[in-house]
Amino acid sequence: MRKVAVSGYSIMKPSRARKDKGEEVYTTEQYQAFALNKLLDAVGISKKNLNSMKYGIGLNRPMWPHAMIWSSEVIANLGLSPSLTFVSDHGGAAAFFSMVQGYLSIASGKLDHFILIGADTPMMPAPMQSRFRPERTWRYEINYEMPIGMVGPLSEGAFIMRRHMNQYGTNEEQLANIAITSRKHAMLNPNAYLRKPLTIDEYMKSPVIASPMRVMDAVIPINGAYAIMLSSEEHAKKITDRPVYIKSFETALNTDAENDLRDITDLKMGAATDKVLEESGASRKDVDFLQLYDDFTIIVLMQLEALGFAKPGKGGHFIENNDISYNGVLPVNTGGGQLSGGQAGTAGGFSLFTEAIQQLRGEASGRQVKDCKMGLVTGLGGLGYNGNLLNKGVMALSNY
Repeated sequence: MRKVAVSGYSIMKPSRARKDKGEEVYTTEQYQAFALNKLLDAVGISKKNLNSMKYGIGLNRPMWPHAMIWSSEVIANLGLSPSLTFVSDHGGAAAFFSMVQGYLSIASGKLDHFILIGADTPMMPAPMQSRFRPERTWRYEINYEMPIGMVGPLSEGAFIMRRHMNQYGTNEEQLANIAITSRKHAMLNPNAYLRKPLTIDEYMKSPVIASPMRVMDAVIPINGAYAIMLSSEEHAKKITDRPVYIKSFETALNTDAENDLRDITDLKMGAATDKVLEESGASRKDVDFLQLYDDFTIIVLMQLEALGFAKPGKGGHFIENNDISYNGVLPVNTGGGQLSGGQAGTAGGFSLFTEAIQQLRGEASGRQVKDCKMGLVTGLGGLGYNGNLLNKGVMALSNY
């Protein structure tokens, strides 16, 4: 198996399509083109030269548009001639599974390069994208949740939060710490959307959107795009002198599937994390930072437990007693995550990977984790009925 490394990346400025604030209003297709062109400029490869290489394309399935034959449409739009195309339908875990598809394609020797393009525009004005189509939703939402007033992932996340609070005594002050630290990081990240300070008082006064979840406990939706180029080690070293290597990854899909009374506060990612660290020749003490999928503050806290950095049920205690800022004992979501950086629909998880890449390349100016060598990135997606997250994975990245 060949070693696989990140050879380049690009990030587009986030927007909520607010013309009144002078923000950009672009379609998903435009964002894809911008992100690709910016990436190719960064790695010094023309589109003509790219099309002469053995490469693949990996895409997220966006909220808008929701095309039936998406990958073919995209490569036609962009003028690309890849050897393989993949589309990840893993929701919030789309970035993670796109990285996995790219890694396997290159490590096997089938391809030399793999370009991931993550783009979505959930904030695009509705008249430009047609009305919401019920057939796009999960059937259980239509049949069992919407009739009683639930509002999709927000309600499901609130159930998980309430259960963790009741079962372990987790409190709002602990969750506020996560939101406030994310905001501090976002203020240092020019690619984050929310860059004004957040105080504990502002958190406590923010509206409850699905009890006990407050506005500040959830992501802020944005339009945006990212691109990442993976290459074999040999080819990566020809492109950059700062390659970032994929050391290992593991997944946990629909865990405890036959148990109708599964514990929704347990993400069951411990075994996957142990395996990733073992294959990386590392321990938890060697992890310099975590980029955790953060649709909600409670999910960040639960991942600290699930990955083995905090004991089960003690995530709140860990947050109270440990500094998770970029210069703390265990830096978490050093770019502001999605809570303050913004969630570009199903492409939101790409922001966690690009932040990890920036950290390991020493390019996270103002929020750089000192002397970092390795970090873990997670991908989560698909809040399931009678459970928590269906699609889960953890990946180790390093600069050695």
